[in-house]
Amino acid sequence: MRRNDREITDRAWMEAVLNDAVYATFALCDGDEPYAVPLNFAYLDGALYVHSAREGRKVNVMRKNSSVGFSVVVGVDITSDEAPCAWDMRYRSVNGVGTAEAVEDPAEKAWALNLIAAKYSRTGCNVFTEKQLAAVAVFRIRVRSLAGKRGMD
Repeated sequence: MRRNDREITDRAWMEAVLNDAVYATFALCDGDEPYAVPLNFAYLDGALYVHSAREGRKVNVMRKNSSVGFSVVVGVDITSDEAPCAWDMRYRSVNGVGTAEAVEDPAEKAWALNLIAAKYSRTGCNVFTEKQLAAVAVFRIRVRSLAGKRGMD
């Protein structure tokens, strides 16, 4: 990282940023073409969980190439000055790399969906029918590396 003064290596700090983020942008590789897609997600114990329709580009790409990059940014605030070159930005960010795995077990799939629902509703859902579970794809992205960065304190 070029700006060592902004680098964060504290794992708990990075996990807090992941949990505060409303969405993550996932970077996938579709053959020799990059593909980035924003998704809601939940993070727990070294893994991100995402859900999707069972078919579509991102699902096809993750099934072919399980290597995934992701990025989140929270707390963004731009500070201005009379001179634009003196502007700065306050933010907390985490970039990471992981390996995507399809979650097929219905009980684990329901658990992951509830984890995602709890992040956004604060109460979760707890009840998913067999039909609902069959209609959705869930992926676990096991984190291989994280890098944290912050702008201005």
